[in-house]
Amino acid sequence: MKASVQYDDFVGTAAADISDHTNLKKFLEAKNVDTERYQAIGVSFYCGYSRFFSASVICIDNEQSTAENKYIVKMGFDIDKDEFFNLFKRFNVIISQKHGGYENLEIDEEIMFGEDETEE
Repeated sequence: MKASVQYDDFVGTAAADISDHTNLKKFLEAKNVDTERYQAIGVSFYCGYSRFFSASVICIDNEQSTAENKYIVKMGFDIDKDEFFNLFKRFNVIISQKHGGYENLEIDEEIMFGEDETEE
């Protein structure tokens, strides 16, 4: 599985910690999904202009899977950003320009700017 958009001008990685209050299985159960058949293994979200947001849970379909091949499905849900991101305690995404080898570099320093501050 790999994230992709139309041009992939930026590529990167993501990491997340599940919420202390819920998990993907509980989320699916609340949406009346058969969690014996569908085993949650990940998520996907997509954002665009005009406040467009969509979210999906990635699952193994245990009925369609075989011992040799896991059958993966992506289930879309009508949820907003807050409901989606509340599934996680922390969520971090880092992207960099696709060309230039930047994905192999480490950040050396983090500089924070406030509303009334500027760097000199």
